[in-house]
Amino acid sequence: MEDKIGIVYFSGTKNTEFISQSIKNVLEKWDEKVDLINIEKDKIIPTDYKYLIIGGPVYIDRYPDILIKYAKQNLKNYKNKCMLFTTQASEKDSTAYQHFINEMPNLSVTYCMYVPMPNNAYNFFFKKTLEKKQDEMINNSIEIIENGLKEFRDGKIKLYPRNKIKVFMINLVYKMVYPRFISLINKKIHIDRDKCVDCRLCEKSCPVGCIKIDNGVSHTKECIFCQRCINICPKSAFLYKDKELSQYKPRFKELEKSE
Repeated sequence: MEDKIGIVYFSGTKNTEFISQSIKNVLEKWDEKVDLINIEKDKIIPTDYKYLIIGGPVYIDRYPDILIKYAKQNLKNYKNKCMLFTTQASEKDSTAYQHFINEMPNLSVTYCMYVPMPNNAYNFFFKKTLEKKQDEMINNSIEIIENGLKEFRDGKIKLYPRNKIKVFMINLVYKMVYPRFISLINKKIHIDRDKCVDCRLCEKSCPVGCIKIDNGVSHTKECIFCQRCINICPKSAFLYKDKELSQYKPRFKELEKSE
């Protein structure tokens, strides 16, 4: 085993990518060797790492299935300690940790860290995070990361346990309600053909290959509603109920420029 730390992540709209890179930056500042493992493109040899840090967004109080599937396929024999983290609009802990631990009982998860980030589903749920609040959340994320990593390395246990009934009910809602809700929303999403330039970036970037553009737009049942297709469109050509969807553009670079 090498003396490295692996950060395994899935990111739909760049929030988790940003946090993963920030975790890497902090660890490297502490003279650790770190690899970023994007589950969409990177292979992993678990035995290369002394610790694993695993993270993703929260969809209905659960990690996306794409992340859980990757973990089951690639990490089932990993024996060293692990840290979980989530990026989420909510400023409280999630049952996603307990569900993941239940799904991966072989992993030695010792620490969970939630990082509040700007809401990126404001076109469909909740309200858009104001720019001032966005900047505050992004700046605060660094302190959260540093404190969490220090506690993890020092051996502190933080797991946010949940009882089986609550985890079961959340899982049931996720499986039965979430796909139907996504399907109803997707039926109301269209393409402005006057704007669309047929670049197919939406198709090429979809993490589960579920979107197809022809005269309109269609999604298969595999859609996880990460919204990457909407946000990556160079012409902002996606419509919802015939109104242009507002793209989520994280303010990471704006903050970097102001520092």
